Amino acid sequence: MAEFDIKGVTYRSGKMVGLTQIHVLRRAAPVIKPLFSGMATGMTPDVAGAIIEGLGELPDEKMNYILDHTLAVVEMKQDDQRWAKIKSTNGMAFMFDEIGRNGLLMLTISAYVLYDNYYPLFLEAPLLFSGGGQFQLPN
Repeated sequence: MAEFDIKGVTYRSGKMVGLTQIHVLRRAAPVIKPLFSGMATGMTPDVAGAIIEGLGELPDEKMNYILDHTLAVVEMKQDDQRWAKIKSTNGMAFMFDEIGRNGLLMLTISAYVLYDNYYPLFLEAPLLFSGGGQFQLPN
């Protein structure tokens, strides 16, 4: 789990289930590289443009799938220091209007979830596929 702040509000990203991670990754492929580049080194106009182009390539069905599954694992810190899910248990409704009515906020939160769920994979992948990890692919 990773905590992050957006405009003074603290959120906590959870981990998606393994199969969901795979399906989200397939759908988010056009935006993963520029997104991670921007989050790791800072957002530049070129990186932002690449992310916007990648988002533009995604059909609505894929975009909705990504948002539904990334936002389903997020909690928001309340004034009393408790955590509350930002989507209902069945994932059909937002628990906070300020999120459900703000597409940019949804995208920003989703970006943090993608980063939290996939960045470790990309760090470990070279070791796994070069024989330096726990397993080695057969010849």
